[in-house]
Amino acid sequence: MTNLDAKYLLELNKVLIDPNQIIDLGLKKNTLELISPEDSDYTFRIDITSNQKVILKTSLHHQESSSYVGLLRIDFKGGHHNPVEIKDTLPEFLKKYADQWFGPTEPHMHFFVEGYKPLAWAIPLKDTDFPSKDLSSQSDLADIIVNFAKEVNVKSLLNIQQAIL
Repeated sequence: MTNLDAKYLLELNKVLIDPNQIIDLGLKKNTLELISPEDSDYTFRIDITSNQKVILKTSLHHQESSSYVGLLRIDFKGGHHNPVEIKDTLPEFLKKYADQWFGPTEPHMHFFVEGYKPLAWAIPLKDTDFPSKDLSSQSDLADIIVNFAKEVNVKSLLNIQQAIL
Protein backbone atom coordinates (compact mmCIF):
# COMPACT_ATOMS: atom_id res chain seq x y z
CA MET A 1 0.00 0.00 0.00
CA THR A 2 1.23 3.48 -0.83
CA ASN A 3 0.82 6.68 1.16
CA LEU A 4 -1.70 7.83 -1.49
CA ASP A 5 -3.70 4.61 -1.06
CA ALA A 6 -3.80 5.16 2.71
CA LYS A 7 -4.91 8.78 2.24
CA TYR A 8 -7.67 7.64 -0.14
CA LEU A 9 -8.91 5.03 2.35
CA LEU A 10 -8.87 7.47 5.26
CA GLU A 11 -10.81 10.07 3.28
CA LEU A 12 -13.59 7.70 2.17
CA ASN A 13 -16.91 8.29 3.91
CA LYS A 14 -17.79 5.32 6.10
CA VAL A 15 -20.92 4.03 7.83
CA LEU A 16 -21.54 1.36 10.43
CA ILE A 17 -22.49 -2.04 9.00
CA ASP A 18 -24.81 -2.37 12.01
CA PRO A 19 -26.36 1.09 12.51
CA ASN A 20 -27.81 -0.03 15.88
CA GLN A 21 -24.47 -1.10 17.34
CA ILE A 22 -23.80 0.02 20.90
CA ILE A 23 -20.32 1.01 22.02
CA ASP A 24 -20.18 -0.24 25.60
CA LEU A 25 -17.41 1.62 27.44
CA GLY A 26 -17.60 -0.97 30.22
CA LEU A 27 -16.03 -3.52 27.86
CA LYS A 28 -12.28 -3.94 27.43
CA LYS A 29 -12.67 -3.91 23.63
CA ASN A 30 -15.26 -2.63 21.16
CA THR A 31 -14.98 -3.20 17.42
CA LEU A 32 -16.93 -1.16 14.89
CA GLU A 33 -17.29 -2.73 11.44
CA LEU A 34 -17.61 -0.13 8.67
CA ILE A 35 -18.28 0.07 4.95
CA SER A 36 -17.92 2.88 2.47
CA PRO A 37 -20.90 3.70 0.25
CA GLU A 38 -18.37 5.29 -2.13
CA ASP A 39 -16.16 2.21 -2.65
CA SER A 40 -17.58 -1.21 -1.81
CA ASP A 41 -14.24 -2.93 -2.48
CA TYR A 42 -13.14 -2.07 1.05
CA THR A 43 -14.36 -2.71 4.56
CA PHE A 44 -13.01 -1.02 7.66
CA ARG A 45 -12.95 -1.37 11.40
CA ILE A 46 -12.29 0.76 14.42
CA ASP A 47 -11.01 -1.02 17.51
CA ILE A 48 -11.43 0.76 20.83
CA THR A 49 -9.41 -0.93 23.56
CA SER A 50 -8.98 0.00 27.19
CA ASN A 51 -6.58 -1.48 29.70
CA GLN A 52 -8.21 -1.80 33.10
CA LYS A 53 -4.83 -2.30 34.83
CA VAL A 54 -3.59 1.11 33.75
CA ILE A 55 -6.38 3.53 34.48
CA LEU A 56 -7.48 5.26 31.29
CA LYS A 57 -5.00 3.58 28.93
CA THR A 58 -6.94 3.67 25.70
CA SER A 59 -6.12 3.09 22.05
CA LEU A 60 -8.30 3.85 19.04
CA HIS A 61 -7.21 2.02 15.90
CA HIS A 62 -8.62 2.35 12.35
CA GLN A 63 -7.73 -0.18 9.68
CA GLU A 64 -8.81 -1.52 6.34
CA SER A 65 -10.31 -4.93 7.19
CA SER A 66 -9.38 -7.22 4.30
CA SER A 67 -5.65 -6.46 4.42
CA TYR A 68 -5.52 -5.54 8.13
CA VAL A 69 -3.40 -2.50 7.37
CA GLY A 70 -3.54 0.09 10.14
CA LEU A 71 -4.36 3.54 8.81
CA LEU A 72 -4.53 5.71 11.94
CA ARG A 73 -4.25 5.14 15.68
CA ILE A 74 -4.34 7.32 18.77
CA ASP A 75 -2.75 6.14 22.00
CA PHE A 76 -3.40 7.56 25.43
CA LYS A 77 -1.12 6.35 28.26
CA GLY A 78 1.07 4.24 25.98
CA GLY A 79 4.76 4.64 25.10
CA HIS A 80 6.24 4.65 21.58
CA HIS A 81 9.56 5.18 19.77
CA ASN A 82 9.62 6.50 16.20
CA PRO A 83 12.09 5.03 13.68
CA VAL A 84 15.47 6.70 13.24
CA GLU A 85 15.74 6.11 9.49
CA ILE A 86 14.14 8.65 7.16
CA LYS A 87 13.11 7.01 3.88
CA ASP A 88 11.97 8.76 0.70
CA THR A 89 8.37 7.74 1.45
CA LEU A 90 8.26 9.61 4.78
CA PRO A 91 5.99 12.68 4.54
CA GLU A 92 7.69 15.97 5.34
CA PHE A 93 5.53 16.67 8.42
CA LEU A 94 6.87 13.54 10.15
CA LYS A 95 10.60 14.07 9.55
CA LYS A 96 11.20 16.26 12.60
CA TYR A 97 9.83 13.44 14.80
CA ALA A 98 12.48 10.89 13.76
CA ASP A 99 13.88 8.96 16.75
CA GLN A 100 11.38 10.64 19.10
CA TRP A 101 10.27 8.80 22.24
CA PHE A 102 6.78 9.21 23.61
CA GLY A 103 6.38 8.44 27.28
CA PRO A 104 3.19 6.97 28.69
CA THR A 105 1.91 10.43 29.66
CA GLU A 106 2.16 11.87 26.11
CA PRO A 107 -0.86 11.07 23.92
CA HIS A 108 0.15 10.57 20.30
CA MET A 109 -1.31 9.86 16.86
CA HIS A 110 0.14 7.13 14.63
CA PHE A 111 0.11 7.27 10.83
CA PHE A 112 0.53 4.75 8.03
CA VAL A 113 3.78 5.38 6.15
CA GLU A 114 4.74 3.33 3.12
CA GLY A 115 7.94 1.32 3.60
CA TYR A 116 7.73 1.11 7.42
CA LYS A 117 6.21 -1.33 9.88
CA PRO A 118 2.49 -0.70 10.43
CA LEU A 119 1.81 2.59 12.23
CA ALA A 120 5.49 2.98 13.13
CA TRP A 121 5.35 6.78 12.98
CA ALA A 122 3.60 9.03 15.48
CA ILE A 123 3.41 12.68 16.45
CA PRO A 124 2.29 14.25 19.73
CA LEU A 125 -1.46 14.68 19.80
CA LYS A 126 -0.91 18.30 20.85
CA ASP A 127 0.74 18.90 17.43
CA THR A 128 -2.36 17.74 15.52
CA ASP A 129 -5.73 19.37 14.91
CA PHE A 130 -7.48 16.51 16.74
CA PRO A 131 -9.84 18.31 19.17
CA SER A 132 -9.40 15.98 22.17
CA LYS A 133 -5.84 16.37 23.44
CA ASP A 134 -5.95 14.27 26.60
CA LEU A 135 -7.86 11.54 28.39
CA SER A 136 -8.00 12.65 32.00
CA SER A 137 -11.27 11.04 33.08
CA GLN A 138 -13.60 8.27 31.93
CA SER A 139 -16.11 10.93 30.88
CA ASP A 140 -13.66 12.18 28.19
CA LEU A 141 -13.76 8.85 26.35
CA ALA A 142 -17.09 9.33 24.55
CA ASP A 143 -15.95 12.67 23.09
CA ILE A 144 -12.65 11.13 22.01
CA ILE A 145 -14.46 8.28 20.23
CA VAL A 146 -16.80 10.70 18.43
CA ASN A 147 -13.85 12.90 17.40
CA PHE A 148 -11.87 9.88 16.18
CA ALA A 149 -14.85 8.71 14.13
CA LYS A 150 -15.03 12.17 12.54
CA GLU A 151 -11.27 12.04 11.86
CA VAL A 152 -11.69 8.86 9.81
CA ASN A 153 -14.94 10.06 8.16
CA VAL A 154 -17.52 7.89 9.90
CA LYS A 155 -20.90 9.41 9.02
CA SER A 156 -23.09 7.17 11.22
CA LEU A 157 -24.38 8.33 14.57
CA LEU A 158 -22.61 6.45 17.36
CA ASN A 159 -24.53 4.98 20.28
CA ILE A 160 -22.11 5.14 23.23
CA GLN A 161 -23.01 3.61 26.56
CA GLN A 162 -20.94 4.96 29.45
CA ALA A 163 -19.30 2.48 31.81
CA ILE A 164 -21.08 2.08 35.12
CA LEU A 165 -18.51 2.54 37.86
